[in-house]
Amino acid sequence: MANTNAVLLLSFLTTLSISFPSSTATTIAKSNGLTIKLIHRDSPDSPFYQPNLTTSQRTRKLILQSEARALRYHHPLQYPKQHFSSNALRPKVDYQGPSVYMAQVGIGTFTSGPIYYFLGMDSSIDLIWTQCDNCRSPGHHCFPQRQPLFPSLRSSSYRKLVCNRHPLCYPRSCIGNFCSYISRFADNSTSTGFLSSETFTFDSDSSRKEVVPNIVFGCGFDQVLSVDFGQEGNYAGILGLGWGPHSLVTQLGSRAGGRFSYCLQTMTNPGGRNTLLRFGSDIPNRPGLQSTDLLQYGGQLSGFYVSLLDISIAGARLRIPPDHFARKPSGGGTVMDSGSAFSSLIRPAYDILERELIRYFLRFPTLTRIRPPRFFKLCYERIERRGYTNLPSLTFHFRGADLVVQPQGAFYVKEAAGAREYFCLAMTPFDGATLIGAYQQTNQRFIYDLNTKKLFFGREDCLRNA
Repeated sequence: MANTNAVLLLSFLTTLSISFPSSTATTIAKSNGLTIKLIHRDSPDSPFYQPNLTTSQRTRKLILQSEARALRYHHPLQYPKQHFSSNALRPKVDYQGPSVYMAQVGIGTFTSGPIYYFLGMDSSIDLIWTQCDNCRSPGHHCFPQRQPLFPSLRSSSYRKLVCNRHPLCYPRSCIGNFCSYISRFADNSTSTGFLSSETFTFDSDSSRKEVVPNIVFGCGFDQVLSVDFGQEGNYAGILGLGWGPHSLVTQLGSRAGGRFSYCLQTMTNPGGRNTLLRFGSDIPNRPGLQSTDLLQYGGQLSGFYVSLLDISIAGARLRIPPDHFARKPSGGGTVMDSGSAFSSLIRPAYDILERELIRYFLRFPTLTRIRPPRFFKLCYERIERRGYTNLPSLTFHFRGADLVVQPQGAFYVKEAAGAREYFCLAMTPFDGATLIGAYQQTNQRFIYDLNTKKLFFGREDCLRNA
C-alpha cells in the first residue's frame, strides 16, 4: 500500500510549456491523410530532456511512469454521467509526464502565428485538453505553471460551442449558453472548462506545418488541486486518441478514415527515438500484416483492449491461464498502450513468466542474479559483454495473431564495470490490467482501424520509415 500511495502521490495534472514556431512552410492538411511528428520524452527535442542523466536514471523514471499509468487501470473512476464527462484526464507522474510520447501542437490564430504546446499522446482517453488563461478570473483557479496560459480570447479562430447546437457537446453539460466539461483526476483534483473549437497546427514529417481547423478541445478555466503537486512539468495537456467522438482520430473525419498508425524505434537507439503518427492515406501499405480484434469497453478509460491468451519464451508456450489477461467487471484486461514506457503484466502472469525465465537462464552458469534497487525485478549480471546474444524472444499470443518481441524489445541491457554487463526483463508486475508498453512495441508497424475494430501489425525496421 505504501508503494501504491507513493506512486499515486506522484500523479497529478501536467503543467504548461509553450514555444513559438520556426520559419517553416505551412499547408492545410490533406483531405485524406495527416502525419504528425511524435517526440519521445528522452529525445533532445523534448522539454523533459536532461542530457546529464545516465541511462539507468532515465530508465528508473520510465519505470515509475509505467507504474503510475498502470495504476489508473487498477483504480477506475466512476462518476454520475449527469455530472461528469466520460473522459477523465489521466494525471501525470510528477517528473515524468503522462505519456512517453508527445506532439508539439500549435493552437490558435494570432498575428505571430499559432502558439506551440507539448501535448502528451494518449490513446486511452478521448478529450483533447489544455489550460486557458481565463483560469485567472476571480473565483477560478489555475494549476501552477511557469509559462503563459493559452490566451483563447486573443485567437481569431477560437469559438466556444453553443449549447444544444453541436454534436460534441456533452448531454446536460452547459455553463450559461456554452458547452462545458468536467474532468476528475485520480487524486480527486478537477478541471472544469468550455468545449471550444480552434485551429490546430501540427509538425509533420518534413519542415511542413499542417493546419487543421475546427478541432474541438477542452479549454480549462477552473482547476482545483487536492494537494500541492510539487515539481512543475512541461506538458500543456493531452492529445486524446481514444475511441470516442472527441478524439483526434475521430475529429479528423475523412483525413483519418478512422485509422492511425505508428512504428516505434528501438528505445536504445542513440540517434533519437522520435517517430511519426500517421492517419488515413498517409499510412504506408504493408502486405502480410497480422490482425487481432480491438475490444472497446465503456467507462472512464477508452483504451484499445485486445485478447491476450498466452506468452512464449523462445517459442515455448508458458500455458498461462487466459483468464489472467481477461477483462472482468472489476477491471483488468489487456491494453495496447504506447503511452506507457514498459509493459506491466498482471502479477500472476508475471510470476509465471519470471519463474520460467529463471529456469531458462539456468543453462548459462556464468550468470548471476542481481537485484538493483528501484529497478526491474528480474536482472542478471554476466562476466562478459554479449549484448542481446543468448537472450530469448518473447511472444504475446493474441486471439488470431502472435506479436513476437525480439530480445531488444524484451530486455534492458546495460554495460557494467570492467567487461561485465547486466540485463533485465523490461517489464514490471502489477495488480491490475496488463499493459503492452512502447518498449515491447518497437520495430513493429501498428495500424489501428476503429471502423473494423481491428489491430494490424507486422515487423518493420522503424528507422527506415517511422
